[in-house]
Order: sequence, then structure tokens, then C-alpha cells
Amino acid sequence: MHKVTFASIAALVAVVSVPAMAQTAPAPKIDYVSREMAQQVPQGDAPMTGDLPICKPDQQTNCINSWDVNRTGNRPINYWPGRPASEIEGPLPVDKPNR
Repeated sequence: MHKVTFASIAALVAVVSVPAMAQTAPAPKIDYVSREMAQQVPQGDAPMTGDLPICKPDQQTNCINSWDVNRTGNRPINYWPGRPASEIEGPLPVDKPNR
């Protein structure tokens, strides 16, 4: 009986002392380092310098909307119509209609 009690106490002391020893070890030092990284842009995708040309029908980058330049072409609307333009048939009013 004494052997069982002694073994139980020894096991309990071992279980309690292991976390205590783990807490006394010094924490590792962590250095967080951030370095700048520059990545070259392919020549075709690079932003243009100077004045931008007016967009052609299939062009979406490195150009400016013709309405912003000389008020010709398609006029942008002043609101989100709720669906992409590709899903809407017919022209939309410039200002949001009151419904």
C-alpha cells in the first residue's frame, strides 16, 4: 500500500514539476524583419508617362476615357446599376432614377 501511495505521489510531483521547469526557461528572441522588394514591370504593362491617349474600343489600360478629355463618346453613369453592363440591355440614364 505504501509503495502505491509513494508511486502516486512521485508521479504527481513529476507531472507538476515539468510545466514549472518549462516556464523557467528563457523565451527565444524573435526578430521581425521587413525588407523592401522591388519587382520590375513588363514593358507592355508599365504605366505611361506624360499625356495619356484616348482609349480605343478594346483598350482598357494606359489610356483615358474620351468623355474625360473632350466630352465625346460614352458618358459614364453616376451610380451602380446593380448588375454589370454586360447583363443590361439598352442605355442607362446618367443619374440614378428615383424608383
